[in-house]
This record gives sequence, structure tokens and C-alpha cells, in this order.
Amino acid sequence: MTRATTIPELEQLRSRPRRLLAVFSHPDDEAYGAAGTLRRAARDDDTAVVLVCLTSGEASTVMKRQGLDRDQIRELREQRMREIAELLDLDGLVLPRLPDGGLAQLPFDDLTAPVRAAVDAFEPQVVIVQDARGINGHADHIATHWAVRDALRARDDVRLALVVYPPDVADATERLLFPTPIEQMDALVRLSDGEIDVKQR
Repeated sequence: MTRATTIPELEQLRSRPRRLLAVFSHPDDEAYGAAGTLRRAARDDDTAVVLVCLTSGEASTVMKRQGLDRDQIRELREQRMREIAELLDLDGLVLPRLPDGGLAQLPFDDLTAPVRAAVDAFEPQVVIVQDARGINGHADHIATHWAVRDALRARDDVRLALVVYPPDVADATERLLFPTPIEQMDALVRLSDGEIDVKQR
């Protein structure tokens, strides 16, 4: 598959009747977030699915403890993201390389610029991002949420979908600190066994 990897290349995907854009802060945010949903949408021939991962995850403390420097971590995590894009059958993967761990400190226009550019080029009908609490309170997650909100401020033709978790999932997962009661959710995505397998991989 020819995969869009730059903002201008996203324009070629606008011919698809349905277009879904996911925006996350780090490599792996999609894995414990919307990977199953992205995979399901990507398997529909009429739907184009694009992921924008704002950082390359180069501030990983786990990998630093393994003796890797930031450039090595960036290279490794970007390669893993490309493998994930392949696994999920995504039509596009854009890696703007904003500073990992520093999104909240960026000038807001610098943070929103790649998100706004992706929205303008791709013209999605739905954009997926973590909720305003950032799932676990990570400053990068929260900043990404508000960057997406800002990019969609004048786009009443785009529906915003927030990744949240019910209490039973949050309780069973160490990294998820902020559950959302099911009665406050608009939709609950239940994955098939195959989708769960892909998400775990």
C-alpha cells in the first residue's frame, strides 16, 4: 500500500467518501487508545484512516534506561509506528516530530499548526483524540486535546470523537487514571476477537 507520510500527500485521500483522522501525542497512545477502532475503519474500502503522531516518543525513560540516546529512541519508535500503521492498514501516518514531553510548553500556534494542516489537507469528517484529561493526566496528552479542539474551532462539518474508558477498563489498566461512567458516553466500541488480537500486537 502507498501510505501518505506528509501533510500534502493527505490531499490524495480526499476522494474517499469517509475520512477519519486520529491525533495522538506519542507512539503507543493509539495502542491503548483507539487502535481497534482505527483498524475496523481502515478495513472499509470507502474509508481513509490517517494517524498524526505529534512526537516521536524520544523522551522514553524506559528506553533511556536501556542505554539508548534520544536519536536512537526516535528512530526506533518511528520504525515501530510505521509497523503499527502497516498492521492497522492505515492510509496515512504523519510524524511532525514535535518535542516529546514539551508539547505544553510550545507556543500554541506551533502546536496546532500540524494538526490544522492535516485537517485542511485531509478534510476528515471525524477526528479522534484523547479527552481533555488526557486519559492519565499527561501534559502532552492534554495539550494535544486542546490543539485538536483549536484546529476544529471553525469546522462545524467535523465530528470530534474523544477516547475515554469505562471504570472497569480503567481499574484494570495501570496507565488509565480517569475513567468515564458509561452513562456519559455517546458510543461504546466493542472489539471483535480479531480486532483485540491486532490491538494487543
